[in-house]
Amino acid sequence: MAAFTVQKFMPKSYCFPLLSQCWYCGKEIDGYVFHISGNECDIGCANQQIKRSRDILGVILGDVDSFVGYGLGFDKPEFFWYIFVESQEALPSLREEFSAAQLGFSIYPLITEIPVLGEPEMIPAIPEKFVQGGTSIGHLRAGTTGTLGGIMRIGEKRYALATASIIAPEGSRIGDSVVHPSIPDSPKRGIIMGKLSAISRMIPNTSNDMDAALVEIFDDIKTSPWIKNLGRPGDLSEPHIGMTVRKSGRSTGFTEGKILCTDVKMKVVIRNKLYFLQDHFLAISDMGSFAETGDEGSFILDNRNSVTGLLEMVFHGMAVCSRASLVFERFGLVSPYCFEFDEEEADD
Repeated sequence: MAAFTVQKFMPKSYCFPLLSQCWYCGKEIDGYVFHISGNECDIGCANQQIKRSRDILGVILGDVDSFVGYGLGFDKPEFFWYIFVESQEALPSLREEFSAAQLGFSIYPLITEIPVLGEPEMIPAIPEKFVQGGTSIGHLRAGTTGTLGGIMRIGEKRYALATASIIAPEGSRIGDSVVHPSIPDSPKRGIIMGKLSAISRMIPNTSNDMDAALVEIFDDIKTSPWIKNLGRPGDLSEPHIGMTVRKSGRSTGFTEGKILCTDVKMKVVIRNKLYFLQDHFLAISDMGSFAETGDEGSFILDNRNSVTGLLEMVFHGMAVCSRASLVFERFGLVSPYCFEFDEEEADD
């Protein structure tokens, strides 16, 4: 069961159409009215204040050890910030920091420790008839375990996408072998499916917007663009608060949930080193865990099967995800073209 069962979910378009004056600029609001700490504003001023407060929070996050992270929430017309902090005792001093910086937003605190990339338990597996998203993958020599996000193409070549922390851990290099299933899940039956061809690895103690890597798949490996239990992805979509999402992961299989918050910046620990994730979003399920350790690398899809994100870290049953549009742009993947190739449709 996820540690948090917050029910602050809102469709993106839900606001109150009223005739009001913007508290920030004084102009009459032409359209929907939004609230920041009870003050009415239009979306232009709301976005300016969100950016300003996000910059302030980013500075405080780097300065205060007990400050774990934050994310933008939206409940009815009100924008607010989720604040993740290590202990209740740290909140008073942190609130003083916010007050001194004139943050100007309501704060919703959640107590938690800094998330750590864990080692998943073995799940016995054999190679799929067609290698596809949602299945076990790992770096051959390092013996890591995670989830293959999806199979795509660039030109006539096929590639697998997953998180760099799983398929291209520290010390790995371009050309290294990647195996399906991972060595821990299938010590004697895994197949070398391809070689590392591109890596966007995170740098410790700095802000990182993604953690991803591409595997060039060998010609003799049979693949499918379908993701296990989800089908073929169609295009890309941008995350928004309250959006219905789903994923297929190596550890928990198919799960469905919603996006809790966007504009997430968070401290994480990977192999005893501290990293900062930024421009991420959090997905959560109210039916238990949305994800568990070993699901890292999964694609996050919306209810139209468009790819919304890449699952990079599991956090109290929630998924910390980078934006798919950013990942695809970084690697030169063009949707929906990259999903359109004629190979067998794998069984769901």
